[in-house]
This record gives sequence, structure tokens and C-alpha cells, in this order.
Amino acid sequence: MAESTPIPEIEVADVWRLLDERVLALGPERLPLAQAVGRYLAEEIKNDANQPPFDRSAMDGYAFIPASGPATFHIVGTVKAGEVAVRTLQPGDALRIFTGAALPIPGMAVLMQEEARVEGEWLHVNRRVEPGENVRAQGSDARQGEVLLAAKSFLGPVELALLASVGAVQPLVGPAPRVAHATTGDEIVSPAVTPGPGQIRNSNQVLIRALLEGLMPATNIQQEHWGDDPVGAAARLAAEPFASADVVLISGGASVGDHDYAARILERAGYELPIRKINSRPGRPLIVGFRGKQIAFGLPGNPVSHFVCYHLFVHHALRLLRGLKRTNSQPLALLEPLRDCADRRPTYWPAKLELDAATRLPAVRPLQWNNSGHLAGLVGAQALFCVPANTKELPAGSRVDTLFIYRG
Repeated sequence: MAESTPIPEIEVADVWRLLDERVLALGPERLPLAQAVGRYLAEEIKNDANQPPFDRSAMDGYAFIPASGPATFHIVGTVKAGEVAVRTLQPGDALRIFTGAALPIPGMAVLMQEEARVEGEWLHVNRRVEPGENVRAQGSDARQGEVLLAAKSFLGPVELALLASVGAVQPLVGPAPRVAHATTGDEIVSPAVTPGPGQIRNSNQVLIRALLEGLMPATNIQQEHWGDDPVGAAARLAAEPFASADVVLISGGASVGDHDYAARILERAGYELPIRKINSRPGRPLIVGFRGKQIAFGLPGNPVSHFVCYHLFVHHALRLLRGLKRTNSQPLALLEPLRDCADRRPTYWPAKLELDAATRLPAVRPLQWNNSGHLAGLVGAQALFCVPANTKELPAGSRVDTLFIYRG
């Protein structure tokens, strides 16, 4: 019987290059602010007016045109936030004023009420007060026409509030990719179920949802579980939400065993599979496929492989769909030696980020994980660093190429 053709191992950099070439950004859309959290701006936002739009009091106190030294002023009225002083002020007049209220005359100052000595209608000022003291000047925060948010800014709570402050209530934002995710395997049971003999709980479904919602917010996620039934799985792949998803994720079944059907059903569904195996660990039996504008990933079943492949490749594809560039890695120092790490493939090692006490620069501390199923070994992971192939040991202080794990 003829041997099957070996599946080539693709370098990580070549996977990234292929994704850069094949993944096309989805179109932007206008959304109300209440639905725009976690999106990226697809336009720059300029200030529609000076902020603040008028000179305003920074605190409760008394407003007047300062004299050259100590003086007494006649209190002729009160102005609260939202009101405008209607009275024409004369030299020597003062107003009782409250935080946020508009100052009627340029060059006024505000004396804090804690400093004020008031007798009836008279305010006694015992020190020199400078013009503009305790005043937020018109345009001091932002001038009309100034760019407040650049295109591709992430829209978190502060950015949304800033949009509201300038009346940008329907911003043009980047898309929310639709992700359909299936975990697979007859041995997998719900996390709420006590596993029977040979069974394990479905941690990968929780892991992928949390990664998508925590690191790529505003993504539309649908999840299912499929048993070891290639015919049934193929039928589900041809149905919604998988048929029209921007990204299809299949957890498990990515290798070449008798029950590993991910590649078979993807090919039958019309996906081209240029990648079936990568030259790195964990996550070597990774599948990457394309069908028109759709992308599919077959993720190796073990959770550490899931974690690493998500950050190296799935996250990359989702950023490209949203019109963003891939997150770049950077060289950081290793805080402690890494021993017995030799493998003939490059290894992407989970790590914590810490400040180097000597340099006060970010550095990495490797986490201890035993194998690609060692989920507890990922606790606290904030980065992945690359251990080159055939490296037996990395001394403390070694510079390692590091990918940060963070939102967006």
C-alpha cells in the first residue's frame, strides 16, 4: 500500500504572511453609541465647538474682574450652571457663582468660597487675584476643528463619552466579525456535568468565548458542540451560523487520526486548505482554510494549543477583518533561566509580564507548563515568547521575541 504524501509544516511567519494576503477587511457601518463599545473608529472625529464652549467657573465661589490688590466688591447677583448672567456688570461688581457656570465677561477670576469674607452684599478680597484664576477658559480642553479621536481608535467608555460630548452619536465604526465555533468529540461533556469514565469537561468552549469577548470585544459569537460524527458535523458546517460566518473555528479533529474529521468536512464544504500543519509548538496540527472571504481554523484539541494558536493566528485574522494590522512582537529580557526547553520546533512559551528591577523595563517570567493539555499552566499568562528550535536552555537576561496578550 502506497504511503500517503507527508503534510508539509508551514513556518509561523509564512502563516502570518498568508493571512495578510488573503484576509480582507470587512466594511464599516454607522452605529448608535450604545452599540459601538468595543468597535474601532473608521473615521476621525473632530471637535464641533470649543471645549469648554465658554469661560466657566472651576468651583463654587465669587466671580469678578480682579483689582491690582486687596479690594471690596459689591455682590449683585448669582449664576448657577446652565444660567447666563443677564445683568450688565460694572467695575467693582461681583457675582456669586457655582461650578460650571458661565462667566459673563472675559478676564474674570473666581475666588473660592473657602477664601471669601462676605458681609451682607459685600465681598472682601484680601490678596491679589490673577485674571483667569479658578476659571476653565473657553477652548482650553480642545479647540473647534481639532481632531479628538483618530481613525482606528478603540471605542471604550471614555472614547464613547467623548463622542457624546461632541454630538457624534452615529459614528462610522469598523465591523464586528461573525465567529461560529464548534467544539468536537464524544468524550466532551458540559462543564456543569460530572464526567463519566473517559469523559472531560468542555473547557475549550469557555476558553474561546472568553478570549473573543475579552480580547476582541464586539465580535458576534455562536457556539455549538459536535460529536464524532463527520456526516452530522458536515451538515452543521453547511447550516447557519457556520455557512455565513466570517470566521469558522473547529476545536479538535485537526490531526490525521481516524476520528479527526475537521480537514475532511472543510474541504467538502469548499474550503481551500493551504495550511494543515505548522512548524511550531504547541499547536502543530493547525488547519487554516479559505472559502471566498471566509476563514476557517481547525484548532488542535488541547487547551494550551488553543490558547497559543488563538493568539498567534485567530486574533491576527480578526484584527485584519476589522481593518487593523497584526500585533507586533518585541524583544524583552527573560527574568529567570529557562531550562530543558529543547525541541526541534520553535516553541511559543506562555509568560507573565513584569518590570525588570535593574532596568525598570518590561520583561518576561516564563510559566511552567508540562504539556499542551496543562490548562493550569496558563494561569497568569500575559505574553508568549518564542524559544528558537533546538534551544536547550535560555539564561536569565536573554532577549526573547515576545507577543503581548491584550485587548483589541
